[in-house]
Amino acid sequence: MKDAIFTFLFIVISLAFAAIFQIPLVIGFAVALSLVILFVYHKGFTFLDILLASVDGLKRIKPVLYILGLISLLIPAWIMSGTVPTMIFYIVNWIEPSWIVLFAFAIAALTSFVLGTAIGTLGSLGIIIIGVAITAQVPTTLVAGALVSGAFVGDRCSPLSSAFHLAANSVEVDPKHLFKKMIPTTILMLVFSAIFYFVIGFFIHPENITGHIPVTALLQEHFQISILTLLPIAVLFGSILLKIRTIYSLGLGVISGVLLAVIFQKLPTLQLLQNLALGYHHSSEGLEAILRGGGFITMWQLFIFISLASMMNGILDKTQLFKVFMKKMFEKAYSLTNFTARTVVIAIIFAIVGCNQAFPVMLTGRSLKDTWLEAGFKKEELGRVVCDSALVTSGLVPWNMSAAAIGVSTLDYALFAAFLWIGPVMTIAVSYSYKSPYALRLSGKYI
Repeated sequence: MKDAIFTFLFIVISLAFAAIFQIPLVIGFAVALSLVILFVYHKGFTFLDILLASVDGLKRIKPVLYILGLISLLIPAWIMSGTVPTMIFYIVNWIEPSWIVLFAFAIAALTSFVLGTAIGTLGSLGIIIIGVAITAQVPTTLVAGALVSGAFVGDRCSPLSSAFHLAANSVEVDPKHLFKKMIPTTILMLVFSAIFYFVIGFFIHPENITGHIPVTALLQEHFQISILTLLPIAVLFGSILLKIRTIYSLGLGVISGVLLAVIFQKLPTLQLLQNLALGYHHSSEGLEAILRGGGFITMWQLFIFISLASMMNGILDKTQLFKVFMKKMFEKAYSLTNFTARTVVIAIIFAIVGCNQAFPVMLTGRSLKDTWLEAGFKKEELGRVVCDSALVTSGLVPWNMSAAAIGVSTLDYALFAAFLWIGPVMTIAVSYSYKSPYALRLSGKYI
């Protein structure tokens, strides 16, 4: 038990120190990993043992790193092709001020599912809708909560989401099987959130909007807006529906975007390569504020963070530092409901420590996989609980990256980010609805 506490403190103190002194969080996590390595060495493990465990952890997430790399290229490719600008153009024209909160949730959910990234959605579409909310004199905290909720729909279950693939990888299940297992909670969370924002709509009194149209004019000035530019979306999701591997589907999505950028948008090759490497940039300040993100090189901190987290997971698997804690945590837990509720608590603790979705998702999944299997429960169930707790509640943590993307404090929008805080409740409710035969085998009765 003491080993688990020490390990947890190493991580908390290192990340807190980095946050307080504004040091990159990846450096704080590197310090935490170094402290854990020294602690493990002191416990009797050799450096060779630690090295092999770290390498094993890295091997497990290799497919996820490939996917993350392709996503880093996909975002600027789809901006340059006109795909994202066309989506934003039509979305802005469809905004109905009276239902802007519900609209913000729905359109952010759709966009994030297409892009597979909460940060990318909030950093592009989110800024526009926040601007519309200000123009319509609607409280930005309401709209920000709806936007973050919608953005996390994609992070949680989009086939293009690196966080979703991390969750599947951490519990060692096929992402398609995990997606199917998540359908009940996905529906419940979406319906609850939609009703929540629908009701809020009756309590706001927006002004008429006429001032947000310059956004569409700016997009038309720099891009050819056409239904044709939505072709990469059809290529990508069509490939997935045809059961082509996700990595190849993403590759086709990138290639189709690049071809449209060169042929249809007439983008110079040098500028194309710069945007793919460094993320999308434009000389127009107005356009730069709307469209940005991605880039293979600019994602280096996330690549390193995920790699360090996977090394940490490999070491924790090898040394079983959390084994006593997990055993204590799951004493007298026999039913799926009991396991789900206790996993939710652990996941939220890890989410509070982490600065993004990657760390709590990986640590929760890896740490509890064997515990769930030994109890006779399926890995897909654990994956569902991880996505409904560790992944979504990360957006409620003040030092998570989401708030920076839209410029609204997490503490201000947290109450209105319904999709994020209802996830743990719904996942426990769904687990309770399953009268699992495993509980009968383990305890002789359902609990």
